[in-house]
Parts: sequence; C-alpha cells; structure tokens
Amino acid sequence: FQAIQQNLAVMASETAAAGCAAEMAFQAADYGEAEFEIATAKIRNGEAGDIVTATAHQVLGAIGFTREHQLNFATRRIWSWRAEFGGASSWALKLGQATIDRGGKNLWSDLTARYIDIKEYTSE
Repeated sequence: FQAIQQNLAVMASETAAAGCAAEMAFQAADYGEAEFEIATAKIRNGEAGDIVTATAHQVLGAIGFTREHQLNFATRRIWSWRAEFGGASSWALKLGQATIDRGGKNLWSDLTARYIDIKEYTSE
C-alpha cells in the first residue's frame, strides 16, 4: 500500500509542477514576451507526461493497456499532445542553445528576468 501511495504522490507532484509551468506561460503570454515560459512549460509538461503515464501504468498493471480502460485513451492523448510542436528534448535543445549563445554572464539574469528570445531557434 505504501508503494502505491508513493506512486500517487509522485503523479500528483508532477501534475502540479506541470500545471504551474503552464500557468506561468499563460500569465507571461498576457504580457507578451512569453517564449521562454512557453518553452519551459513545453519541456516540463512533456517530462511530467512521461512520468505520470509510466507510473499510472505501473500502478494499474496490464489492465491500463486494454482498449476498454480509460487509462489507455488518456495515455495516448498525453503522448499525442506531448509530441505536438516538437517534443521536450527538441525544446530543451533550443532553450539550451539560446542560453549558450547569450553567454554564461547572462545566465542568472536570464533565469530571474526570464528574457530569452528563442524565436530564432523555433523553426517548427
């Protein structure tokens, strides 16, 4: 029972972290210049999707793979959304390249001010 509780706690924390990243992106979009927040939300939500779906299937076992079970549908939707507009790894590469190009001396200000123009790295 404790292992199941631990897995549920992991899924809840991943879901909350993904939701926070998405909310920050939505708020930043209201003020313009949201590229950094959108990239980080895409990365965070992709990672959370991987962890949550894998954990949910581990908790439920093979029943989650059957066509009749809701987890099967939810997993396929999450994987589909995760892949739209590039996966987490492609966004991480773009964000990392933008950070490298700006230089190490700008890292702290970029993180705290959250201003990195990644438009030039987004070709999709």
